[in-house]
Amino acid sequence: MRSIKLNLSKQSSTGWDGAVSLVDGYFSGNLKANQLLERLPNDFTGEKRAICQSLFLGALRHGHRVQAALKPLLRKQPRSLVQAILLVAGYEILVADDEKRPKIVHHAVERGKQFVAKSELGFLNAVLRRLPESLANITEPEQPADYYSHPQWLVERWNSEFGAQTTAQLLQWNQGTPQTYFKLYQTPGTIPYGLEATEWPQFYSATADASWNDDLRPLLNNGDAYAKDPSTRIAPGLLAPKINEAILDLCAAPGGKAFDIAHAMQQQGLIIAVDLPGKRIARLRENLSTLKSEKLFCKIVEKDVLKLTHSDFAKQKLPELYDGVMLDAPCSNTGVIQRRTDVKWRLNANDIAACSELQTQLLKVASRFVKPHGRLVYSTCSIENAENKDVVDAFLQSPEGTNFELKKAEQSLPWESGHDGAGAFLLVKKQ
Repeated sequence: MRSIKLNLSKQSSTGWDGAVSLVDGYFSGNLKANQLLERLPNDFTGEKRAICQSLFLGALRHGHRVQAALKPLLRKQPRSLVQAILLVAGYEILVADDEKRPKIVHHAVERGKQFVAKSELGFLNAVLRRLPESLANITEPEQPADYYSHPQWLVERWNSEFGAQTTAQLLQWNQGTPQTYFKLYQTPGTIPYGLEATEWPQFYSATADASWNDDLRPLLNNGDAYAKDPSTRIAPGLLAPKINEAILDLCAAPGGKAFDIAHAMQQQGLIIAVDLPGKRIARLRENLSTLKSEKLFCKIVEKDVLKLTHSDFAKQKLPELYDGVMLDAPCSNTGVIQRRTDVKWRLNANDIAACSELQTQLLKVASRFVKPHGRLVYSTCSIENAENKDVVDAFLQSPEGTNFELKKAEQSLPWESGHDGAGAFLLVKKQ
Protein backbone atom coordinates (compact mmCIF):
# COMPACT_ATOMS: atom_id res chain seq x y z
CA MET A 1 0.00 0.00 0.00
CA ARG A 2 1.36 3.39 -0.91
CA SER A 3 1.61 6.32 1.47
CA ILE A 4 -1.36 8.67 1.21
CA LYS A 5 -0.70 12.34 0.50
CA LEU A 6 -3.59 14.67 -0.23
CA ASN A 7 -2.37 17.33 -2.65
CA LEU A 8 -5.02 19.87 -1.77
CA SER A 9 -2.95 22.76 -0.49
CA LYS A 10 -3.87 25.00 -3.42
CA GLN A 11 -6.42 27.65 -2.55
CA SER A 12 -8.27 26.77 -5.76
CA SER A 13 -8.92 23.20 -4.58
CA THR A 14 -12.63 22.53 -4.20
CA GLY A 15 -14.72 20.14 -2.14
CA TRP A 16 -15.10 18.00 -5.29
CA ASP A 17 -11.32 17.84 -5.69
CA GLY A 18 -11.02 16.77 -2.08
CA ALA A 19 -13.55 13.97 -2.56
CA VAL A 20 -11.67 12.62 -5.58
CA SER A 21 -8.38 12.68 -3.65
CA LEU A 22 -9.98 10.89 -0.70
CA VAL A 23 -11.55 8.19 -2.88
CA ASP A 24 -8.22 7.67 -4.64
CA GLY A 25 -6.50 7.50 -1.24
CA TYR A 26 -9.04 5.05 0.11
CA PHE A 27 -8.69 2.52 -2.68
CA SER A 28 -4.92 2.81 -3.04
CA GLY A 29 -4.02 3.04 0.65
CA ASN A 30 -4.77 1.29 3.89
CA LEU A 31 -6.64 3.95 5.86
CA LYS A 32 -10.28 3.94 6.91
CA ALA A 33 -12.67 6.63 5.72
CA ASN A 34 -12.64 8.55 9.00
CA GLN A 35 -8.83 8.48 9.09
CA LEU A 36 -8.67 9.98 5.60
CA LEU A 37 -11.13 12.72 6.52
CA GLU A 38 -8.88 13.67 9.43
CA ARG A 39 -6.06 14.28 6.92
CA LEU A 40 -7.88 17.03 5.06
CA PRO A 41 -5.99 20.36 5.13
CA ASN A 42 -6.92 22.88 7.80
CA ASP A 43 -8.41 25.22 5.21
CA PHE A 44 -10.98 22.58 4.23
CA THR A 45 -13.67 24.06 6.44
CA GLY A 46 -17.29 25.08 6.22
CA GLU A 47 -19.13 24.39 2.98
CA LYS A 48 -16.00 23.11 1.18
CA ARG A 49 -15.42 20.43 3.79
CA ALA A 50 -19.13 19.54 3.90
CA ILE A 51 -19.22 19.05 0.12
CA CYS A 52 -16.02 17.01 0.20
CA GLN A 53 -17.27 14.72 2.97
CA SER A 54 -20.70 14.28 1.38
CA LEU A 55 -19.25 13.35 -2.03
CA PHE A 56 -16.57 11.09 -0.55
CA LEU A 57 -18.94 9.10 1.66
CA GLY A 58 -21.60 9.08 -1.06
CA ALA A 59 -19.10 7.61 -3.52
CA LEU A 60 -18.27 4.88 -1.00
CA ARG A 61 -21.90 4.25 -0.04
CA HIS A 62 -23.03 3.80 -3.66
CA GLY A 63 -19.72 2.69 -5.15
CA HIS A 64 -20.56 -0.97 -5.72
CA ARG A 65 -23.57 0.09 -7.80
CA VAL A 66 -21.53 2.56 -9.83
CA GLN A 67 -18.80 -0.03 -10.37
CA ALA A 68 -21.40 -2.56 -11.58
CA ALA A 69 -22.72 0.02 -14.04
CA LEU A 70 -19.20 0.87 -15.23
CA LYS A 71 -18.22 -2.74 -15.85
CA PRO A 72 -19.85 -3.11 -19.32
CA LEU A 73 -18.43 0.28 -20.32
CA LEU A 74 -14.77 -0.53 -19.63
CA ARG A 75 -12.40 -2.76 -21.57
CA LYS A 76 -9.88 -2.65 -18.74
CA GLN A 77 -9.65 -1.09 -15.32
CA PRO A 78 -8.39 2.52 -15.48
CA ARG A 79 -5.77 3.73 -13.07
CA SER A 80 -6.72 4.70 -9.53
CA LEU A 81 -7.26 8.45 -10.01
CA VAL A 82 -9.48 7.89 -13.05
CA GLN A 83 -11.53 5.37 -11.10
CA ALA A 84 -11.89 7.91 -8.28
CA ILE A 85 -13.30 10.52 -10.67
CA LEU A 86 -15.71 7.94 -12.12
CA LEU A 87 -16.96 6.96 -8.67
CA VAL A 88 -17.48 10.53 -7.45
CA ALA A 89 -19.15 11.67 -10.68
CA GLY A 90 -21.08 8.40 -10.84
CA TYR A 91 -22.52 9.04 -7.40
CA GLU A 92 -23.50 12.57 -8.45
CA ILE A 93 -25.22 11.21 -11.56
CA LEU A 94 -27.02 8.56 -9.53
CA VAL A 95 -28.67 11.04 -7.16
CA ALA A 96 -29.20 13.91 -9.62
CA ASP A 97 -32.21 14.80 -11.77
CA ASP A 98 -31.93 14.02 -15.49
CA GLU A 99 -31.43 17.63 -16.55
CA LYS A 100 -28.42 18.07 -14.22
CA ARG A 101 -26.45 15.09 -15.51
CA PRO A 102 -24.80 16.80 -18.54
CA LYS A 103 -23.49 19.52 -16.19
CA ILE A 104 -22.09 16.84 -13.85
CA VAL A 105 -20.24 15.21 -16.76
CA HIS A 106 -18.87 18.55 -17.97
CA HIS A 107 -17.75 19.51 -14.45
CA ALA A 108 -16.03 16.16 -13.88
CA VAL A 109 -14.09 16.43 -17.14
CA GLU A 110 -13.09 20.05 -16.47
CA ARG A 111 -11.96 19.41 -12.88
CA GLY A 112 -10.36 16.16 -14.02
CA LYS A 113 -7.81 18.13 -16.03
CA GLN A 114 -5.73 18.64 -12.88
CA PHE A 115 -5.77 14.93 -12.03
CA VAL A 116 -5.35 13.00 -15.28
CA ALA A 117 -3.56 13.18 -18.63
CA LYS A 118 -5.18 14.85 -21.63
CA SER A 119 -5.46 11.48 -23.32
CA GLU A 120 -7.71 10.27 -20.50
CA LEU A 121 -10.18 13.17 -20.63
CA GLY A 122 -11.91 11.93 -23.76
CA PHE A 123 -12.26 8.52 -22.15
CA LEU A 124 -13.79 10.10 -19.04
CA ASN A 125 -16.26 12.11 -21.08
CA ALA A 126 -17.35 9.11 -23.17
CA VAL A 127 -17.81 6.77 -20.19
CA LEU A 128 -19.65 9.30 -18.02
CA ARG A 129 -22.12 10.14 -20.81
CA ARG A 130 -23.06 6.46 -21.11
CA LEU A 131 -23.15 5.88 -17.36
CA PRO A 132 -26.75 7.09 -16.61
CA GLU A 133 -28.26 4.49 -18.93
CA SER A 134 -26.05 1.75 -17.49
CA LEU A 135 -27.05 2.74 -13.95
CA ALA A 136 -30.72 2.56 -14.91
CA ASN A 137 -30.24 -1.02 -16.12
CA ILE A 138 -29.43 -2.17 -12.57
CA THR A 139 -32.76 -3.04 -10.93
CA GLU A 140 -33.62 -4.04 -7.39
CA PRO A 141 -35.45 -7.31 -8.21
CA GLU A 142 -32.77 -8.69 -10.52
CA GLN A 143 -29.58 -7.37 -8.88
CA PRO A 144 -30.29 -6.46 -5.23
CA ALA A 145 -26.61 -6.56 -4.20
CA ASP A 146 -25.57 -4.16 -6.97
CA TYR A 147 -28.68 -2.01 -6.62
CA TYR A 148 -28.08 -1.48 -2.90
CA SER A 149 -24.32 -1.34 -3.41
CA HIS A 150 -23.23 -4.28 -1.27
CA PRO A 151 -20.79 -7.10 -2.01
CA GLN A 152 -22.57 -10.15 -3.42
CA TRP A 153 -21.14 -12.58 -0.86
CA LEU A 154 -22.49 -10.52 2.05
CA VAL A 155 -26.00 -10.30 0.59
CA GLU A 156 -26.00 -14.05 -0.01
CA ARG A 157 -24.92 -14.60 3.59
CA TRP A 158 -27.73 -12.41 4.92
CA ASN A 159 -30.29 -14.04 2.64
CA SER A 160 -29.33 -17.36 4.18
CA GLU A 161 -29.37 -16.04 7.76
CA PHE A 162 -32.30 -13.61 7.73
CA GLY A 163 -34.27 -14.38 4.56
CA ALA A 164 -34.60 -12.28 1.40
CA GLN A 165 -37.35 -9.98 2.68
CA THR A 166 -35.53 -9.05 5.87
CA THR A 167 -32.25 -8.69 3.99
CA ALA A 168 -33.93 -6.16 1.70
CA GLN A 169 -34.90 -4.11 4.78
CA LEU A 170 -31.30 -4.26 6.01
CA LEU A 171 -29.91 -3.17 2.64
CA GLN A 172 -32.29 -0.21 2.52
CA TRP A 173 -31.30 0.76 6.07
CA ASN A 174 -27.58 0.60 5.29
CA GLN A 175 -28.00 2.94 2.32
CA GLY A 176 -29.60 5.65 4.46
CA THR A 177 -27.79 8.64 5.92
CA PRO A 178 -26.94 8.09 9.60
CA GLN A 179 -28.36 10.38 12.25
CA THR A 180 -25.98 12.08 14.70
CA TYR A 181 -26.90 11.37 18.32
CA PHE A 182 -25.70 12.75 21.64
CA LYS A 183 -26.15 11.20 25.04
CA LEU A 184 -26.65 13.77 27.81
CA TYR A 185 -25.59 12.64 31.27
CA GLN A 186 -27.66 15.12 33.22
CA THR A 187 -31.33 15.68 32.49
CA PRO A 188 -31.46 19.22 31.09
CA GLY A 189 -34.00 21.74 32.34
CA THR A 190 -34.38 22.72 28.74
CA ILE A 191 -33.03 20.79 25.77
CA PRO A 192 -29.86 22.48 24.46
CA TYR A 193 -30.24 24.27 21.16
CA GLY A 194 -29.38 22.03 18.25
CA LEU A 195 -30.76 18.86 19.87
CA GLU A 196 -34.16 17.20 19.98
CA ALA A 197 -35.44 14.35 22.14
CA THR A 198 -35.65 10.75 20.89
CA GLU A 199 -37.54 7.69 22.09
CA TRP A 200 -34.42 6.54 23.95
CA PRO A 201 -33.89 8.17 27.38
CA GLN A 202 -30.87 10.52 27.54
CA PHE A 203 -30.32 10.34 23.76
CA TYR A 204 -30.90 13.39 21.58
CA SER A 205 -30.53 13.80 17.83
CA ALA A 206 -28.74 16.74 16.25
CA THR A 207 -31.04 19.04 14.28
CA ALA A 208 -30.32 20.16 10.73
CA ASP A 209 -29.61 23.74 11.82
CA ALA A 210 -27.23 22.80 14.65
CA SER A 211 -23.76 24.34 14.52
CA TRP A 212 -21.04 21.86 15.42
CA ASN A 213 -18.69 24.50 16.79
CA ASP A 214 -21.24 26.74 18.52
CA ASP A 215 -23.91 24.28 19.73
CA LEU A 216 -22.57 20.74 19.86
CA ARG A 217 -18.85 20.76 20.56
CA PRO A 218 -19.21 22.72 23.85
CA LEU A 219 -21.44 19.94 25.20
CA LEU A 220 -18.65 17.43 24.58
CA ASN A 221 -15.79 19.58 25.85
CA ASN A 222 -17.22 19.99 29.33
CA GLY A 223 -18.16 16.32 29.72
CA ASP A 224 -21.93 16.86 29.73
CA ALA A 225 -22.45 14.77 26.60
CA TYR A 226 -20.94 12.09 24.40
CA ALA A 227 -21.56 11.62 20.68
CA LYS A 228 -22.81 8.05 20.36
CA ASP A 229 -25.57 5.94 18.85
CA PRO A 230 -28.43 4.70 21.07
CA SER A 231 -27.27 1.11 20.48
CA THR A 232 -24.34 1.84 22.81
CA ARG A 233 -26.68 1.94 25.79
CA ILE A 234 -27.37 -1.82 25.64
CA ALA A 235 -24.11 -3.34 26.91
CA PRO A 236 -23.54 -0.96 29.88
CA GLY A 237 -27.21 -1.39 30.75
CA LEU A 238 -26.72 -5.14 31.06
CA LEU A 239 -23.56 -4.71 33.13
CA ALA A 240 -25.47 -2.35 35.48
CA PRO A 241 -22.43 -1.07 37.41
CA LYS A 242 -23.07 0.12 40.97
CA ILE A 243 -21.52 2.76 43.21
CA ASN A 244 -18.07 1.79 44.55
CA GLU A 245 -17.71 -1.31 42.39
CA ALA A 246 -14.50 -2.28 40.62
CA ILE A 247 -15.08 -2.51 36.87
CA LEU A 248 -12.71 -3.79 34.21
CA ASP A 249 -13.26 -2.46 30.68
CA LEU A 250 -11.46 -4.54 28.05
CA CYS A 251 -10.85 -3.35 24.47
CA ALA A 252 -11.85 -0.02 25.98
CA ALA A 253 -10.79 2.58 23.37
CA PRO A 254 -12.09 5.09 22.48
CA GLY A 255 -13.81 5.11 25.90
CA GLY A 256 -17.52 5.44 25.25
CA LYS A 257 -18.55 2.49 27.39
CA ALA A 258 -16.17 3.44 30.21
CA PHE A 259 -17.78 6.87 30.14
CA ASP A 260 -21.23 5.30 30.54
CA ILE A 261 -19.99 3.00 33.28
CA ALA A 262 -18.56 5.92 35.25
CA HIS A 263 -21.84 7.83 35.13
CA ALA A 264 -23.86 4.73 36.07
CA MET A 265 -21.61 4.47 39.15
CA GLN A 266 -22.27 8.17 39.84
CA GLN A 267 -18.51 8.58 39.37
CA GLN A 268 -17.77 6.66 42.55
CA GLY A 269 -15.64 3.54 42.25
CA LEU A 270 -12.81 2.03 40.22
CA ILE A 271 -12.55 1.65 36.42
CA ILE A 272 -9.59 -0.05 34.79
CA ALA A 273 -9.56 0.42 31.02
CA VAL A 274 -7.38 -1.90 28.93
CA ASP A 275 -6.45 -1.62 25.26
CA LEU A 276 -3.54 -2.13 22.89
CA PRO A 277 -0.74 0.44 23.00
CA GLY A 278 -1.05 2.87 20.10
CA LYS A 279 -2.89 5.92 18.82
CA ARG A 280 -6.26 4.80 20.24
CA ILE A 281 -4.90 5.16 23.78
CA ALA A 282 -4.60 8.93 23.32
CA ARG A 283 -8.29 9.13 22.38
CA LEU A 284 -9.21 6.93 25.35
CA ARG A 285 -7.22 9.12 27.72
CA GLU A 286 -8.77 12.29 26.29
CA ASN A 287 -12.31 11.00 26.67
CA LEU A 288 -11.80 9.78 30.23
CA SER A 289 -10.10 13.03 31.21
CA THR A 290 -13.48 14.79 31.29
CA LEU A 291 -14.55 12.53 34.18
CA LYS A 292 -13.76 14.62 37.23
CA SER A 293 -14.61 13.16 40.62
CA GLU A 294 -12.46 12.62 43.69
CA LYS A 295 -14.42 9.42 44.34
CA LEU A 296 -13.69 7.89 40.92
CA PHE A 297 -10.34 6.29 40.13
CA CYS A 298 -9.66 5.59 36.43
CA LYS A 299 -6.55 3.78 35.26
CA ILE A 300 -5.52 2.95 31.70
CA VAL A 301 -3.49 -0.23 31.16
CA GLU A 302 -1.80 -0.51 27.76
CA LYS A 303 -1.78 -4.22 27.01
CA ASP A 304 -2.92 -6.79 24.46
CA VAL A 305 -5.98 -8.34 26.13
CA LEU A 306 -5.02 -11.79 24.82
CA LYS A 307 -1.76 -11.52 26.81
CA LEU A 308 -3.31 -9.98 29.93
CA THR A 309 -2.52 -11.75 33.22
CA HIS A 310 -3.28 -11.21 36.89
CA SER A 311 0.31 -10.14 37.42
CA ASP A 312 -0.22 -7.15 35.09
CA PHE A 313 -2.64 -5.80 37.68
CA ALA A 314 -0.74 -6.98 40.76
CA LYS A 315 2.42 -5.12 39.60
CA GLN A 316 0.43 -1.88 39.58
CA LYS A 317 -1.33 -2.68 42.88
CA LEU A 318 -4.67 -3.01 41.09
CA PRO A 319 -7.35 -5.63 41.80
CA GLU A 320 -6.91 -8.98 40.07
CA LEU A 321 -10.66 -9.74 40.11
CA TYR A 322 -13.58 -7.39 39.37
CA ASP A 323 -17.27 -7.02 40.19
CA GLY A 324 -17.98 -6.43 36.54
CA VAL A 325 -16.03 -6.99 33.33
CA MET A 326 -16.99 -5.37 30.02
CA LEU A 327 -15.70 -6.92 26.80
CA ASP A 328 -16.72 -4.88 23.76
CA ALA A 329 -14.97 -7.13 21.28
CA PRO A 330 -13.48 -6.25 17.88
CA CYS A 331 -15.94 -7.40 15.23
CA SER A 332 -16.99 -7.25 11.58
CA ASN A 333 -19.05 -4.06 12.17
CA THR A 334 -21.97 -5.40 10.11
CA GLY A 335 -24.41 -3.68 12.47
CA VAL A 336 -23.00 -0.21 11.76
CA ILE A 337 -22.62 -0.18 7.97
CA GLN A 338 -24.98 2.78 7.65
CA ARG A 339 -22.64 4.79 9.91
CA ARG A 340 -19.37 3.28 8.62
CA THR A 341 -20.16 2.73 4.97
CA ASP A 342 -16.59 1.74 4.08
CA VAL A 343 -17.11 -1.51 6.02
CA LYS A 344 -18.64 -2.85 2.80
CA TRP A 345 -15.29 -2.38 1.07
CA ARG A 346 -13.02 -3.55 3.91
CA LEU A 347 -14.88 -6.72 4.85
CA ASN A 348 -14.27 -10.01 3.06
CA ALA A 349 -15.89 -13.42 3.29
CA ASN A 350 -13.25 -14.82 5.66
CA ASP A 351 -13.34 -11.95 8.16
CA ILE A 352 -16.45 -13.02 10.07
CA ALA A 353 -15.02 -16.44 10.88
CA ALA A 354 -11.72 -14.81 11.88
CA CYS A 355 -13.56 -12.35 14.14
CA SER A 356 -15.49 -15.19 15.76
CA GLU A 357 -12.30 -17.07 16.57
CA LEU A 358 -10.68 -13.97 18.09
CA GLN A 359 -13.83 -13.09 20.05
CA THR A 360 -13.99 -16.56 21.59
CA GLN A 361 -10.37 -16.25 22.73
CA LEU A 362 -10.97 -12.78 24.17
CA LEU A 363 -14.06 -13.95 26.06
CA LYS A 364 -12.12 -16.77 27.66
CA VAL A 365 -9.42 -14.32 28.79
CA ALA A 366 -12.01 -11.85 30.12
CA SER A 367 -13.63 -14.56 32.25
CA ARG A 368 -10.43 -14.96 34.31
CA PHE A 369 -10.89 -11.55 35.92
CA VAL A 370 -14.47 -11.91 37.21
CA LYS A 371 -15.10 -12.20 40.95
CA PRO A 372 -17.28 -15.04 42.27
CA HIS A 373 -20.89 -14.04 41.52
CA GLY A 374 -19.51 -11.21 39.38
CA ARG A 375 -20.81 -10.11 35.98
CA LEU A 376 -19.29 -10.36 32.51
CA VAL A 377 -20.82 -8.59 29.52
CA TYR A 378 -19.79 -9.57 26.02
CA SER A 379 -20.83 -7.20 23.24
CA THR A 380 -20.28 -6.49 19.54
CA CYS A 381 -21.60 -4.11 16.90
CA SER A 382 -22.18 -7.06 14.58
CA ILE A 383 -25.53 -8.56 13.59
CA GLU A 384 -24.00 -11.96 12.74
CA ASN A 385 -25.02 -14.93 14.86
CA ALA A 386 -21.50 -16.24 14.30
CA GLU A 387 -20.11 -13.28 16.30
CA ASN A 388 -22.84 -13.12 18.94
CA LYS A 389 -24.86 -16.14 20.06
CA ASP A 390 -22.46 -18.69 18.58
CA VAL A 391 -19.47 -17.15 20.41
CA VAL A 392 -21.30 -17.14 23.73
CA ASP A 393 -22.54 -20.71 23.23
CA ALA A 394 -19.01 -21.89 22.43
CA PHE A 395 -17.67 -20.12 25.53
CA LEU A 396 -20.29 -21.68 27.83
CA GLN A 397 -19.42 -25.12 26.50
CA SER A 398 -15.67 -24.55 27.05
CA PRO A 399 -13.76 -25.32 30.29
CA GLU A 400 -13.46 -21.56 30.94
CA GLY A 401 -17.22 -21.09 30.67
CA THR A 402 -18.51 -23.94 32.81
CA ASN A 403 -18.71 -21.69 35.87
CA PHE A 404 -20.78 -19.02 34.06
CA GLU A 405 -24.48 -18.73 33.33
CA LEU A 406 -26.14 -16.66 30.60
CA LYS A 407 -28.63 -14.38 32.37
CA LYS A 408 -29.78 -12.09 29.57
CA ALA A 409 -29.14 -11.35 25.90
CA GLU A 410 -30.17 -8.38 23.78
CA GLN A 411 -29.83 -8.02 20.01
CA SER A 412 -30.36 -4.79 18.10
CA LEU A 413 -31.27 -5.33 14.45
CA PRO A 414 -31.23 -1.92 12.73
CA TRP A 415 -34.32 -2.42 10.58
CA GLU A 416 -36.26 -3.15 13.79
CA SER A 417 -34.61 -0.92 16.40
CA GLY A 418 -34.15 2.18 14.25
CA HIS A 419 -30.52 2.57 15.32
CA ASP A 420 -27.22 0.77 14.86
CA GLY A 421 -27.01 -2.98 15.24
CA ALA A 422 -25.44 -4.62 18.29
CA GLY A 423 -25.36 -7.77 20.35
CA ALA A 424 -24.88 -7.93 24.14
CA PHE A 425 -24.85 -10.86 26.57
CA LEU A 426 -24.83 -10.83 30.38
CA LEU A 427 -22.92 -13.75 31.91
CA VAL A 428 -22.79 -14.28 35.69
CA LYS A 429 -20.14 -16.30 37.48
CA LYS A 430 -21.74 -18.95 39.65
CA GLN A 431 -19.13 -18.96 42.40
